[in-house]
Amino acid sequence: MAFLQVDAQSVALHRKTHINVFLPTDVYPSVPGPYPTLYLLHGIFGNSSSWVTSSNVQRYAEAKHVAVVMPDGENGFYLDHPDYMNDYAAWVGEELVESTRRMFPLSHERADTWLGGLSMGGYGALRNGLLHPETFGTIIAFSSALILESLSAPKKEGPVANEAYMRAMFGDPATVLESDKSPLYLAKELVRTGKSLPKLYLSCGEQDGLCAANVAFADAVKALGFDLTFRTTPGNHDWDFWEQEIRHVLLDWIP
Repeated sequence: MAFLQVDAQSVALHRKTHINVFLPTDVYPSVPGPYPTLYLLHGIFGNSSSWVTSSNVQRYAEAKHVAVVMPDGENGFYLDHPDYMNDYAAWVGEELVESTRRMFPLSHERADTWLGGLSMGGYGALRNGLLHPETFGTIIAFSSALILESLSAPKKEGPVANEAYMRAMFGDPATVLESDKSPLYLAKELVRTGKSLPKLYLSCGEQDGLCAANVAFADAVKALGFDLTFRTTPGNHDWDFWEQEIRHVLLDWIP
């Protein structure tokens, strides 16, 4: 399994940004590309190396001959912030896929193109995957930071959970639930407009403070008619749970 570290110029971000890539070009016996690809997003305070250093995703991807692309998302919830030249939604949802397909022998098929992530990255995978259903055939979201319903009463302390940060990320709490920053709003719009629905894999640890929000979202998208797999198992908001889930998804769930 080749491990590549890429510094790529991004139009959406107006600068070079870092990408880590696992590519099954050197496994034995060899399997020629183009390869199914998992675009895998990190959580808050993480970076493109989070999955590399904290999980065994390389080993699982190698077993299934899957490419894994891990971009930097900083702490921006994978949303566009044009005032700060941080259009991370355009980067992840459009430019990253286009540029890595030019660089590497990756499949261009929707069914072979998956978007996943944990926590903040789980939210980013849901939001951007549902925004670009023509690109991503499957969305994989662990312990998703589905926090929009709680934005009207943010905490006053902490580096992230405070009103100024939340407003900078999501805008007006009074309107965000009826905007394209809401995964549930996007899911409803896909059904309303008759567009192709991506397959969903959602999971959350039973001891995770985000579990109730993930259960509610899973119930809602299932009622909308999405092809959904939802798992809750004992676990917290930590790498023990995410390691369990990435192993299960790559070795057992994905065909």
